[in-house]
Amino acid sequence: MSNIDEKTLFFFQSIRLDILTSFFSIFIKLEFWHVVAAILILYFFIRTKVLRVPVISYFLAWNGSIACYSFLKDYFHRPRPFPAIKGIVSVIPTPHSYSFPSGHATLAAAIAVVLVYHFPKACYWVVSLALLAGISRIYFGVHYPSDVLAGFIIGAIVGVLSLFGEKIILTINRTDAK
Repeated sequence: MSNIDEKTLFFFQSIRLDILTSFFSIFIKLEFWHVVAAILILYFFIRTKVLRVPVISYFLAWNGSIACYSFLKDYFHRPRPFPAIKGIVSVIPTPHSYSFPSGHATLAAAIAVVLVYHFPKACYWVVSLALLAGISRIYFGVHYPSDVLAGFIIGAIVGVLSLFGEKIILTINRTDAK
């Protein structure tokens, strides 16, 4: 995997342009997903007059992702590519945590699973944004492609578990209300 990681990193470094750097900068802040969720909630409320707020699963996905990737980063201690591979340069402020897995990809996948479940008509947009968030980490030189791939897989699992958690919590609340 290391050779593929390196070749992919050098490819993305070779296509860096100011316009791409500006575009991918949208995904630097994790809070980007709060805006996406708010827009989807508002859009579907205006269109359907039904307010769907996936607060429980969103909360579980957000916090579950952070817990998972934080634990795994501390466990694996994988260095970032820009100091580990000669010639790779990061174009954003240097993250201080380890590289594996990508926290942005983990969070993007978990939130995407939750949002697609609650707003299936937005599937293509949400999944596209999640993929772009992961690609941006490779483009900026702060993650190996394998970090991003692992983040997507872990995030998808966290997202599904968050939906199960939401169902359990809602079932318990209905049972308690009776």
